[in-house]
Amino acid sequence: MREIRCSSLSRYMKCPGFAKFRDLPESETNLAAEEGTAAGELLQAMLEQRTTKPNVATVAKNNYRFDSDMYFHVTPIAQEILDKNVQVFCEQRIDWQAHQDVVIRGQFDICYQIDDTLHIEDLKYGWVLVDVEENWQLLGYAIGKVLQMEIQLRPKFIEFKIHQPRPHHEDGRSREWKISLDEMIGYHQKIVVQMELIANNAGDLVTGSHCKYCPAAGQNCTAFNKAVNNALDVTMSEFKQDSLNESQIADQLIILQRASELIKIKYDSLDQLACSKLKEGKLIPGFGLEEKYGDRSWLPDVSPDVIQMITGKDIIEKVMMTPAKAEKMGVNKKMVESLVTRKFTGVKVARKDFTKDAAKVFGNNK
Repeated sequence: MREIRCSSLSRYMKCPGFAKFRDLPESETNLAAEEGTAAGELLQAMLEQRTTKPNVATVAKNNYRFDSDMYFHVTPIAQEILDKNVQVFCEQRIDWQAHQDVVIRGQFDICYQIDDTLHIEDLKYGWVLVDVEENWQLLGYAIGKVLQMEIQLRPKFIEFKIHQPRPHHEDGRSREWKISLDEMIGYHQKIVVQMELIANNAGDLVTGSHCKYCPAAGQNCTAFNKAVNNALDVTMSEFKQDSLNESQIADQLIILQRASELIKIKYDSLDQLACSKLKEGKLIPGFGLEEKYGDRSWLPDVSPDVIQMITGKDIIEKVMMTPAKAEKMGVNKKMVESLVTRKFTGVKVARKDFTKDAAKVFGNNK
């Protein structure tokens, strides 16, 4: 029986051939992941205790501190949900069978139902932007939840929401996507078809943006290796002329951007594979393990009062909030705009979508 977690379902949906790889190295735990786990634990405590000032320890179960910044970002999300005055379910398992040999496993962050709409919501505390539309992780949660419900109690609509409070996104810090039950059934069928391919070991390897964090990119993924080799071949064959016109500059920037992205993915994946082998006691000629540490932090039971009692020094700082935090607290955005400045740090070349620029100027004529 193959088990696929909802959090990795997207990779299998975009590249069913990924299922052919075995014994891939485990992803390294990092501070960003631990921070996200702690933020999720804090949000869960607020929702289950139905208060934005829950009775929790100073640190999460993984010993990551619940700092003031985390409270600042998580509190408005909890308050928005609590204001709906509905029963909220957190971290509920929704395992379901997608094929006789494949089970989808997972547990959602937040779920509740209002009238005929089931709400599935997820907190993403990291800085890598996550889109809500056709988010296979959330779809996996919703399908599992609906399958657990009696037929007569099933919703007519499912609304998904991603809460990502820290990075900027043009659609806002909380983004929604609503579909009908029939549409969700269609996505369920797509998953079933893909799992049939995977169960029969018949899926093809497919390259794309999902390769970025794929542990198989460092192994013998023929599709990804072909993409890397093609990028290198084009780079070597195209860049021979001594002078370039503007069109050639644009073409080569695009090619090099793509080639550098692929090479970085390959390097990062090989680095992770080498780290895994070295931990197993294998020898990688010329390479060894080196321990990494984050910034120093106070022990969980050390408070400013303790430091002051021992040293006589007051170590509490009063720091002005950033403009973004001030706006989140309710300070008028137009007023903030009139009181802030941005330090000029230079220029860079960036890809531009001129069709979007035209749409802004001329409007959408559809």
